[in-house]
Amino acid sequence: MGTMVRLYVIWLAFVSCGVNASETRIDKPVLGIPYTLIEQADTSKISIDDHQITIAAKKGTDLYTSPDGSSAADNAPRVYFEPKADFIFSAKVTAGFNSAYDGGAIFVYADSGNWGKLLFERFKSGANGVASTVAHGTGDDAYHTVHTSTELYLKIVRRNKGFIFYQSEDGLKWFYLRSFTLASSKPVKLGFIAQSPLSPEFVATYSDISFEEKTISDFWQGK
Repeated sequence: MGTMVRLYVIWLAFVSCGVNASETRIDKPVLGIPYTLIEQADTSKISIDDHQITIAAKKGTDLYTSPDGSSAADNAPRVYFEPKADFIFSAKVTAGFNSAYDGGAIFVYADSGNWGKLLFERFKSGANGVASTVAHGTGDDAYHTVHTSTELYLKIVRRNKGFIFYQSEDGLKWFYLRSFTLASSKPVKLGFIAQSPLSPEFVATYSDISFEEKTISDFWQGK
């Protein structure tokens, strides 16, 4: 995000918390996802039921890599699984914004240096909007749109070796944001993540979750 305050906070979170959070496995299928869900939370809290996932991220949590690689954090609480094929994955994110850089995201992750995050965030300006980061050793933050609502639909698609990000206000009409690949041969993790670099706590709720293992035929809508 480019501010010295945030760089210090995420550096402190990185060195104090590390990237290896304790894991909890959910071996029964939930939310229409046919894979084992894994939670990583440290001191943050995660709640999963038949309809939604809620992540309460504590202060100092983030998934971030600066553009020059000088600072990084990988301690944000998350829920993920490992898809095996092409997929279409979406969810409605409801965000209880408090401070700048609070955010709820869906993400795809190969390793700490190779990942993509599609984020519904409170910008430093005070507006709510969509940002994304794709990390290839270093990060490349991109800001996309501004919204007055605290609810938004996000989507990630995998097609062959590529990934595509979309957003929607109603979950029906989708808007393409960006496409990319990850420079890693490791199996990818896919799921939900929340961050709270500055505020004491940020709560994101993920509902209307949809996961299909199929290859899209409509690139612009991700269907």
